[in-house]
Amino acid sequence: MPREINAAGYRLIKEFEAGPLGNSQPALMPYLCPAGRLTNGWGNTHNVKPAVAITLAQAEADLARNLDWAEACVERYATEPNENEFAAMVSLCFNIGPDRGAGFPSSTVLRLHNRGDKAGAAAAFAMWRKMRDPSTGGLIDSAGLLRRRNIEANLYLTPDAAPPAMPMPQSVAPEKSALSSKTVIAGGLAVATGTASVADQVNQVAPLISSITTAGASLEAILRLGAPVLSAMAVAAAAYFLWRYIQKRRRGEVVST
Repeated sequence: MPREINAAGYRLIKEFEAGPLGNSQPALMPYLCPAGRLTNGWGNTHNVKPAVAITLAQAEADLARNLDWAEACVERYATEPNENEFAAMVSLCFNIGPDRGAGFPSSTVLRLHNRGDKAGAAAAFAMWRKMRDPSTGGLIDSAGLLRRRNIEANLYLTPDAAPPAMPMPQSVAPEKSALSSKTVIAGGLAVATGTASVADQVNQVAPLISSITTAGASLEAILRLGAPVLSAMAVAAAAYFLWRYIQKRRRGEVVST
Protein backbone atom coordinates (compact mmCIF):
# COMPACT_ATOMS: atom_id res chain seq x y z
CA MET A 1 0.00 0.00 0.00
CA PRO A 2 1.47 3.43 -0.93
CA ARG A 3 2.69 5.46 2.00
CA GLU A 4 0.80 8.65 2.86
CA ILE A 5 1.77 11.90 4.51
CA ASN A 6 0.74 12.36 8.14
CA ALA A 7 -1.60 15.03 9.50
CA ALA A 8 1.21 17.44 10.43
CA GLY A 9 2.62 17.39 6.92
CA TYR A 10 -0.83 17.71 5.36
CA ARG A 11 -1.54 20.85 7.41
CA LEU A 12 1.86 22.27 6.49
CA ILE A 13 1.23 21.87 2.75
CA LYS A 14 -2.26 23.32 2.97
CA GLU A 15 -0.93 26.34 4.86
CA PHE A 16 1.91 27.18 2.47
CA GLU A 17 0.15 26.19 -0.77
CA ALA A 18 -3.00 28.18 0.05
CA GLY A 19 -4.30 30.77 -2.35
CA PRO A 20 -3.99 34.56 -1.98
CA LEU A 21 -6.65 34.59 0.74
CA GLY A 22 -4.47 32.45 3.03
CA ASN A 23 -5.87 30.59 6.05
CA SER A 24 -5.12 27.27 4.33
CA GLN A 25 -7.91 27.96 1.81
CA PRO A 26 -7.48 26.98 -1.87
CA ALA A 27 -7.57 29.44 -4.74
CA LEU A 28 -10.71 28.71 -6.70
CA MET A 29 -9.75 31.34 -9.25
CA PRO A 30 -6.34 31.06 -10.94
CA TYR A 31 -3.60 33.50 -9.96
CA LEU A 32 0.08 34.08 -10.62
CA CYS A 33 2.30 32.68 -7.87
CA PRO A 34 5.41 34.69 -6.81
CA ALA A 35 7.42 32.78 -9.41
CA GLY A 36 5.00 33.91 -12.13
CA ARG A 37 3.26 30.56 -12.76
CA LEU A 38 -0.50 30.27 -13.22
CA THR A 39 -1.78 28.45 -10.15
CA ASN A 40 -5.04 27.39 -8.53
CA GLY A 41 -6.21 25.19 -5.65
CA TRP A 42 -3.39 24.33 -3.24
CA GLY A 43 -0.32 25.04 -5.34
CA ASN A 44 -1.65 23.27 -8.41
CA THR A 45 -0.10 24.26 -11.74
CA HIS A 46 -1.44 21.37 -13.80
CA ASN A 47 -4.08 22.12 -16.43
CA VAL A 48 -4.86 25.57 -15.04
CA LYS A 49 -6.95 27.69 -17.41
CA PRO A 50 -6.86 31.49 -17.20
CA ALA A 51 -9.96 33.10 -15.65
CA VAL A 52 -11.66 29.71 -15.18
CA ALA A 53 -12.80 28.95 -11.66
CA ILE A 54 -12.66 25.51 -10.07
CA THR A 55 -14.77 24.02 -7.30
CA LEU A 56 -13.59 23.04 -3.84
CA ALA A 57 -14.01 19.39 -4.83
CA GLN A 58 -11.72 19.95 -7.82
CA ALA A 59 -9.15 21.64 -5.58
CA GLU A 60 -9.25 18.66 -3.19
CA ALA A 61 -8.85 16.21 -6.08
CA ASP A 62 -5.88 18.15 -7.50
CA LEU A 63 -4.23 18.21 -4.07
CA ALA A 64 -4.70 14.45 -3.67
CA ARG A 65 -3.19 13.82 -7.12
CA ASN A 66 -0.21 16.07 -6.45
CA LEU A 67 0.37 14.45 -3.08
CA ASP A 68 0.36 11.05 -4.75
CA TRP A 69 3.37 11.82 -6.92
CA ALA A 70 5.22 13.63 -4.11
CA GLU A 71 4.65 10.74 -1.70
CA ALA A 72 5.67 8.18 -4.34
CA CYS A 73 8.87 10.11 -5.05
CA VAL A 74 9.95 10.27 -1.39
CA GLU A 75 8.98 6.65 -0.80
CA ARG A 76 11.07 5.59 -3.78
CA TYR A 77 14.24 7.52 -2.99
CA ALA A 78 14.38 8.08 0.80
CA THR A 79 15.79 5.35 3.03
CA GLU A 80 13.42 4.33 5.84
CA PRO A 81 12.20 7.75 6.97
CA ASN A 82 9.98 7.88 10.03
CA GLU A 83 6.55 9.50 9.78
CA ASN A 84 7.68 13.09 10.42
CA GLU A 85 10.79 12.79 8.23
CA PHE A 86 8.63 11.42 5.43
CA ALA A 87 6.05 14.22 5.82
CA ALA A 88 8.71 16.96 5.79
CA MET A 89 10.36 15.56 2.67
CA VAL A 90 7.00 15.17 0.91
CA SER A 91 6.30 18.85 1.58
CA LEU A 92 9.70 19.74 0.12
CA CYS A 93 9.18 17.51 -2.91
CA PHE A 94 5.68 18.93 -3.46
CA ASN A 95 7.25 22.38 -3.65
CA ILE A 96 10.44 21.76 -5.66
CA GLY A 97 9.26 18.87 -7.87
CA PRO A 98 10.24 15.25 -8.49
CA ASP A 99 12.69 15.83 -11.34
CA ARG A 100 15.93 13.90 -10.99
CA GLY A 101 18.05 16.70 -12.40
CA ALA A 102 16.70 19.66 -10.44
CA GLY A 103 14.18 18.43 -7.88
CA PHE A 104 13.96 16.32 -4.78
CA PRO A 105 15.87 13.23 -6.05
CA SER A 106 19.00 15.35 -6.55
CA SER A 107 18.63 17.35 -3.32
CA THR A 108 21.23 17.52 -0.55
CA VAL A 109 18.40 16.84 1.90
CA LEU A 110 17.84 13.40 0.39
CA ARG A 111 21.55 12.62 0.02
CA LEU A 112 22.33 13.41 3.68
CA HIS A 113 19.21 11.65 4.93
CA ASN A 114 20.19 8.46 3.11
CA ARG A 115 23.69 8.78 4.56
CA GLY A 116 22.20 8.89 8.06
CA ASP A 117 23.18 12.51 8.70
CA LYS A 118 19.83 13.70 10.05
CA ALA A 119 21.16 17.02 11.42
CA GLY A 120 22.81 17.80 8.08
CA ALA A 121 19.66 16.87 6.17
CA ALA A 122 17.57 19.18 8.36
CA ALA A 123 19.99 22.06 7.79
CA ALA A 124 19.94 21.42 4.04
CA PHE A 125 16.23 22.25 3.79
CA ALA A 126 17.25 25.94 3.89
CA MET A 127 19.19 25.49 0.65
CA TRP A 128 15.83 25.57 -1.13
CA ARG A 129 14.92 29.10 -0.04
CA LYS A 130 15.33 30.85 -3.39
CA MET A 131 12.72 31.62 -6.01
CA ARG A 132 13.08 32.76 -9.57
CA ASP A 133 12.37 36.44 -10.07
CA PRO A 134 9.85 36.62 -12.95
CA SER A 135 11.10 40.03 -14.02
CA THR A 136 14.80 39.15 -14.24
CA GLY A 137 14.85 35.35 -14.35
CA GLY A 138 17.45 35.31 -11.57
CA LEU A 139 17.22 33.52 -8.23
CA ILE A 140 16.43 35.58 -5.15
CA ASP A 141 15.88 34.73 -1.49
CA SER A 142 12.24 34.37 -0.48
CA ALA A 143 11.20 35.07 3.10
CA GLY A 144 8.14 32.88 2.63
CA LEU A 145 10.19 29.95 1.35
CA LEU A 146 12.72 30.31 4.16
CA ARG A 147 9.91 30.22 6.71
CA ARG A 148 8.50 27.09 5.07
CA ARG A 149 11.93 25.40 4.98
CA ASN A 150 12.45 26.11 8.69
CA ILE A 151 9.09 24.58 9.58
CA GLU A 152 9.80 21.55 7.36
CA ALA A 153 13.20 21.10 9.02
CA ASN A 154 11.63 21.28 12.49
CA LEU A 155 9.06 18.67 11.47
CA TYR A 156 11.83 16.50 10.04
CA LEU A 157 13.67 16.55 13.39
CA THR A 158 10.54 15.96 15.49
CA PRO A 159 10.52 12.39 16.85
CA ASP A 160 7.46 10.34 16.10
CA ALA A 161 5.05 9.89 18.99
CA ALA A 162 6.09 7.05 21.29
CA PRO A 163 3.88 3.97 21.03
CA PRO A 164 1.51 3.35 23.94
CA ALA A 165 3.01 1.31 26.76
CA MET A 166 2.05 -2.35 26.60
CA PRO A 167 0.57 -3.83 29.77
CA MET A 168 2.63 -6.39 31.66
CA PRO A 169 1.62 -10.03 31.06
CA GLN A 170 0.65 -10.29 34.72
CA SER A 171 -0.41 -6.90 35.98
CA VAL A 172 0.02 -6.16 39.66
CA ALA A 173 -3.00 -4.68 41.39
CA PRO A 174 -2.43 -1.56 43.52
CA GLU A 175 -1.76 -2.24 47.16
CA LYS A 176 -4.90 -2.07 49.26
CA SER A 177 -5.39 -1.40 52.91
CA ALA A 178 -5.00 -4.64 54.89
CA LEU A 179 -8.22 -3.96 56.75
CA SER A 180 -10.14 -3.70 53.47
CA SER A 181 -8.67 -6.88 51.97
CA LYS A 182 -11.16 -9.67 51.39
CA THR A 183 -8.45 -12.19 52.24
CA VAL A 184 -7.69 -10.57 55.58
CA ILE A 185 -11.38 -10.27 56.44
CA ALA A 186 -11.97 -13.91 55.53
CA GLY A 187 -8.96 -14.96 57.60
CA GLY A 188 -10.17 -12.96 60.56
CA LEU A 189 -13.63 -14.51 60.33
CA ALA A 190 -12.12 -17.98 60.18
CA VAL A 191 -10.01 -17.33 63.28
CA ALA A 192 -13.00 -15.89 65.13
CA THR A 193 -15.12 -18.86 64.12
CA GLY A 194 -12.40 -21.21 65.31
CA THR A 195 -12.20 -19.37 68.62
CA ALA A 196 -15.93 -19.70 69.19
CA SER A 197 -15.71 -23.38 68.28
CA VAL A 198 -12.96 -23.96 70.88
CA ALA A 199 -15.03 -22.28 73.58
CA ASP A 200 -18.11 -24.32 72.64
CA GLN A 201 -16.16 -27.55 72.69
CA VAL A 202 -14.74 -26.80 76.13
CA ASN A 203 -18.24 -26.11 77.45
CA GLN A 204 -19.51 -29.33 75.88
CA VAL A 205 -16.66 -31.49 77.23
CA ALA A 206 -16.92 -30.22 80.81
CA PRO A 207 -20.17 -32.08 81.73
CA LEU A 208 -18.87 -35.25 80.11
CA ILE A 209 -15.67 -35.19 82.14
CA SER A 210 -17.57 -34.49 85.34
CA SER A 211 -19.87 -37.48 84.77
CA ILE A 212 -17.00 -39.99 84.48
CA THR A 213 -14.75 -38.86 87.28
CA THR A 214 -14.92 -39.81 90.93
CA ALA A 215 -14.35 -36.24 91.97
CA GLY A 216 -17.19 -35.01 89.80
CA ALA A 217 -18.44 -32.09 91.83
CA SER A 218 -15.11 -30.40 92.43
CA LEU A 219 -13.77 -31.14 88.91
CA GLU A 220 -16.97 -29.87 87.30
CA ALA A 221 -16.62 -26.66 89.23
CA ILE A 222 -13.03 -26.26 88.10
CA LEU A 223 -13.90 -26.95 84.47
CA ARG A 224 -16.90 -24.63 84.54
CA LEU A 225 -14.61 -21.97 85.93
CA GLY A 226 -11.93 -22.78 83.33
CA ALA A 227 -14.10 -22.68 80.23
CA PRO A 228 -14.58 -18.88 80.23
CA VAL A 229 -10.90 -18.44 80.96
CA LEU A 230 -9.96 -20.73 78.06
CA SER A 231 -12.36 -18.86 75.82
CA ALA A 232 -10.77 -15.53 76.74
CA MET A 233 -7.31 -16.94 76.09
CA ALA A 234 -8.42 -18.27 72.71
CA VAL A 235 -9.85 -14.87 71.74
CA ALA A 236 -6.61 -13.16 72.76
CA ALA A 237 -4.59 -15.67 70.74
CA ALA A 238 -6.85 -15.15 67.73
CA ALA A 239 -6.42 -11.38 67.95
CA TYR A 240 -2.64 -11.79 68.14
CA PHE A 241 -2.50 -14.07 65.07
CA LEU A 242 -4.78 -11.69 63.15
CA TRP A 243 -2.47 -8.78 64.02
CA ARG A 244 0.55 -10.81 62.85
CA TYR A 245 -1.26 -11.66 59.61
CA ILE A 246 -1.98 -7.99 58.86
CA GLN A 247 1.67 -7.07 59.47
CA LYS A 248 2.85 -9.77 57.06
CA ARG A 249 0.39 -8.51 54.44
CA ARG A 250 1.77 -5.01 54.73
CA ARG A 251 5.34 -6.31 54.32
CA GLY A 252 4.30 -8.34 51.27
CA GLU A 253 5.02 -11.69 52.91
CA VAL A 254 1.48 -12.90 52.19
CA VAL A 255 0.15 -12.87 48.60
CA SER A 256 -3.58 -12.60 48.15
CA THR A 257 -5.36 -14.71 45.55
